[in-house]
Amino acid sequence: MKTFQSLATGNARSVVDRGEIYAPARDITDRKRFEREILEILDREKERLGRELHDGLCQTLAGISALSATLARKLARSGATADDQTAAAEITRLLNEAIGEARDMARGLGAVGLSEGGLETALETLALDVRHLFRASCAFACDRPLGRLDREAERHLFRIAQEAVNNAVAHGKAKRIEIRLGAKSGEGLLTVLDNGVGMPESLRPPDGIGLHNMAYRARLIGGRIEVRRRSRGGGTTVLCAFPLSGRSGTRETP
Repeated sequence: MKTFQSLATGNARSVVDRGEIYAPARDITDRKRFEREILEILDREKERLGRELHDGLCQTLAGISALSATLARKLARSGATADDQTAAAEITRLLNEAIGEARDMARGLGAVGLSEGGLETALETLALDVRHLFRASCAFACDRPLGRLDREAERHLFRIAQEAVNNAVAHGKAKRIEIRLGAKSGEGLLTVLDNGVGMPESLRPPDGIGLHNMAYRARLIGGRIEVRRRSRGGGTTVLCAFPLSGRSGTRETP
């Protein structure tokens, strides 16, 4: 069934004798479908770029690194100067660092573990990646195992957690992050807490594109997003509540 959105109320007119009110309206179903498709395309592109980085660039750099290491050994056996040997070793070290950075980027673009182990596995891997990439403390806890959710719900929930964690590190300068998954009163709860700078008490929650994307993803699975300043210890809490009933097909009502 298509959904229609009314235009300005000033354009409405009433028919008194029939007890009816008429107002111009526009069909927003196609726009909602288009927005959802854009998100799906973006997620697929992230996954594709991650695979290409890992299978393409990483493998090429690994091959160059192996050749560089072989060259360094040959220089050492041939009696090359210490400077030449040091230079060859430094090239190998830099190449290995570049490989590590490219692999980290590939993992960040993808949703590692989501297809195989579900949301809990993917969130646990995300916490490990944060500790490795940002040298920040990041822990994952699951208060109540939820089992496998709808595939689209798991994908959106993972991206919400990923966005919240990235915001905590990049904007909040957080050094300690917690990712929690559980359920309460028939709802699933995904929570990301940090000890960063938080939001000023006098201001409304931030309204950037990251928060907009998180809120939209939550609505697509019938959920909602709350962002608030933590009362103790500073930092920010991002809470996504989502329905557990009808797991295999929850969608946003356009």
